[in-house]
Formats: sequence, C-alpha cells, structure tokens
Amino acid sequence: MKFLHPSPKSSARGITILRVVFGVLIMVHGIQKLMAGHAAFAASVAAMGVQKPEIVAWLLIAGEVGLGLLLVLGALTRVAGFLAAIMFAGIWFVTEAGKPLLTDKAGVTAELLIIYAAISVAFVFLGPGALSVDRKLAKQTAGPRR
Repeated sequence: MKFLHPSPKSSARGITILRVVFGVLIMVHGIQKLMAGHAAFAASVAAMGVQKPEIVAWLLIAGEVGLGLLLVLGALTRVAGFLAAIMFAGIWFVTEAGKPLLTDKAGVTAELLIIYAAISVAFVFLGPGALSVDRKLAKQTAGPRR
C-alpha cells in the first residue's frame, strides 16, 4: 500500500527526475536553434509577423538554453518555471492562437507547447524537488538545527 501513498522523499525524487528531463529538453530546443544559426531562426520568426525578429530570436534562444539550465540545476526553480510558462504561452499565442484545438490530424494542436507550459507552471508550485541548488542553498541559510 506504500506504493499508493508515496513518501515526501519519493515525491521529491520524482519531481527531480521530471525537472532534469524537462530542463534538458528545453535546452536542446535552444541549442538546436543556435546551431542552425541565429539568422535562420530570426528569419522564421520574421515570417510569423513578429516585430523585431532578431531580438525575439535571441530572447527565445537565451530563454530556452538559460531557463533549461536553471531547471536542470534546480536553481531559481520557481522563477525559471514562471518565466518558462510565460515564454511557452507567448510562443503559443504567436504560433497557434486562433487555431482549433482538435483537427482531422492526429493529436492536439500545439500539444507540446501546452504540456511545456503546464509543466512550467507546476514547477512554480512544486519547487525543485531533491538534489537541487535551491535545496542546497535553503539548507545553508537555515543554519544548524538544535
């Protein structure tokens, strides 16, 4: 019956696994854009009608790589989750707003963006889990227990 009621320690480990995998996936998106070339990505952003595509392209690359790294490390996890949720909501707004959620194609329109935004918001509430910079710093600032 313990399986049905995981301990806080077990839950913290599960959150850590999710945080690290999610952070790596976000970073990979940013690294792919960077390796393909900023100009190519900026051109695709411009094709969507976004103003200042060069700046927006750099912000997205920096957001994906930087926020992904923060999540992998578990540093500023709640802030990184909040900013990532805003980033993914913005991407959804620019690329998918106005499209029907269900179409004749398999899956849900923009389901990856929806999942990424939901996971990002979850980290705002869940925090970093175990094995994180945030947890390490919290233990150091708390001082020794009596």
